Amino acid sequence: MESRGLLIDGEACRAAPCPPERIVSLTPVASELICVFGGLDRIVGRDDHSNYPPGLDEKPALGSSVRKTIRVEQIVGLRPDVVVTGCHISPETVERIKSSGIPVFFVGTSCELRSLIKNAQILGGMMDAKKRAVELIEFLEGYANIVMERTGDLELKDRPRIYHECAFEKYKTTATCTSANECITLAGGVNIARAEAPGRSVVSGEWVAMNNPDIIISQISTLFSTTARTLMEKRDEILSRPELKSTNAVRNKKVYISHLSIRRGPRLIGYLLHLAKWFHPELFEDIDPGVVHRELLCKFFCQEPDGVYVYP
Repeated sequence: MESRGLLIDGEACRAAPCPPERIVSLTPVASELICVFGGLDRIVGRDDHSNYPPGLDEKPALGSSVRKTIRVEQIVGLRPDVVVTGCHISPETVERIKSSGIPVFFVGTSCELRSLIKNAQILGGMMDAKKRAVELIEFLEGYANIVMERTGDLELKDRPRIYHECAFEKYKTTATCTSANECITLAGGVNIARAEAPGRSVVSGEWVAMNNPDIIISQISTLFSTTARTLMEKRDEILSRPELKSTNAVRNKKVYISHLSIRRGPRLIGYLLHLAKWFHPELFEDIDPGVVHRELLCKFFCQEPDGVYVYP
C-alpha cells in the first residue's frame, strides 16, 4: 500500500496510508462518496447524519457538526488516520482534533452538482480510487448535461414558477446562493424567492399566494422514514393550507415532496432529474428518474432502492 502525505488546509500533514486505513467521516456527502470508493470497512466513526449506504449506520455515531455536538474524545479514541469533515464543524473542534495529531480533511458540503463533482475528485484521490471517481463523474455529468441541454435555452415565459419550502420549517424558503436555487434553475424553473435576501428566508403564506407559484416542492427530514405515507402526509398538509388554495400549484395539485437524503451525495442527480420531469414532463418523456436512481445505487453502492424517496 502506498503511503503519502495528505494535503490538509494547503499544508502537508503527517504521512497517512493511501487510502487511509481508519477514517472518521463527519459529513454525509463524504461518507457516501467514501463508500462508493470502497471505503465502508475503513470508516471507524461517523456523524449522526451519515446513515447511507446500509452498514454505515452500524458505525459509532460521534455527534453532529451542524448541532455542534461532535465528541472529540471519542474520535481520538478511535485512532483514525484522518478525519473528513465539512464547513459546519466549529473551528474549536477542528483545533482540538488537530492538536491530537490527527489530520483534518475538508470537503464541500453544498448540495450542488459542481461541489459534488469536486468532492468526488478529491476523495477519489484520497481513497486511491481515481478510476472509480471518473466513472461516477461521467455518470453524473452525463445526465446533468441532458438536463441542461433541454432546459438551458428556455425563455422565462416557458419556465414554471417554483416555491421551495425547506424541510425543517413552515414557509422557510431559499433564495439565490443556495443549492436548492441551483437545482431549480438547472431543471428549468424560476424560483419565486430569487429576489429575496441570499440564503434562506422565512416568508408567509400570503407572500407565497401573492407570488402564485405554478409548482411547490418540499422535503421531509432524514429523521423520517422513506415511505410513501410520510411523503404523502407532507404533501396533503401543504395542499390543505387555506392561504395557498388560490395558487396555481394547489389548484392543479402540482405539489411534490422528496426525502431530503436524495439531495446530497451522488443521489443528487436523481433529485435533479425528478425536478426536471416535474417542471417539464414534455421534455423528459424518455427519462425515468426512478430507473436512473436505481442504476446509480446498483452501479456505485451495490444496493437496490430500499424506500420511496419522492411523491407523487
